[in-house]
Amino acid sequence: MRAEWLLVSVIFLGACGTTPKPVDPPRLKAALEAESDGAKRYQRGDYVVAGRRFADAMRQFAGIDDSIGSTRNRIHLARTHLALGRAEAALELLGAASDGATGDIDVLLLRSQALLALMRRSEAEKVLVAAEQSCAAKCPQLPSLKILQARAALADGRAAEAQALAGTAIKLLGDKDQAPETANAWRLTAAARLAAGDATGALASAQAALDIDRRLALPEKIAHDWLLIGNAHRYAMRDQVPGAAGEAAAAYSRALDVAHAAGLAEIATLAKQALQDVGAGKIPAK
Repeated sequence: MRAEWLLVSVIFLGACGTTPKPVDPPRLKAALEAESDGAKRYQRGDYVVAGRRFADAMRQFAGIDDSIGSTRNRIHLARTHLALGRAEAALELLGAASDGATGDIDVLLLRSQALLALMRRSEAEKVLVAAEQSCAAKCPQLPSLKILQARAALADGRAAEAQALAGTAIKLLGDKDQAPETANAWRLTAAARLAAGDATGALASAQAALDIDRRLALPEKIAHDWLLIGNAHRYAMRDQVPGAAGEAAAAYSRALDVAHAAGLAEIATLAKQALQDVGAGKIPAK
């Protein structure tokens, strides 16, 4: 899981009366442009180039002694590392970030996400407790906090709690313009339902995530959704549901096609193994 809130907000001051419009110094302008470009590329899912642009912006802000700008881009870069599966690198960057410059909650959520990715659950739980304390009066990051709490619960084998927390996140998101987070919540709900043995519910939740991710055109998320759909059908094989094996194979094939087209080697490996397991008639244990 990657959490995906607003990256950049640059405010340009308008002219007042006959006073000439202020012009940013060249080095500041270059730093802001690098940051803005990184944000656009991140939103398009071009994480590799986004990371380069954020790293460039971080250096440029540091070069003009703008610690707030440098720290902000350090956090952007950490978020990008997480999106690329580089949790260790993200955690190292967050350890050097100054929480006060951008607000505790963002840094705490990213740190907990990195710790969960590294399977350091007890540390992640402690950070999430701190994040909950920082998220007073329903802060804007509350849905992301609930999603991460759900991830922690699922990793600890508490499927029912994970499903409840993910459901809370979906309700909090409501009709807000946060489609990536909504898809994350549905994907997590699918995984929690699958862990609880509810293949039918998992299938519906995974399909809800897929519908959103297709609109966003995010290959990695789409491939993960198809893997989940395949897993749901594969679990249905335990109850001898007619056609479940064929549906599972078809879903894994879709995941493999997307992974190959987008150059997602890790997901491609998972899809290939899943196809082999279905072909061999392997059924998940109850």
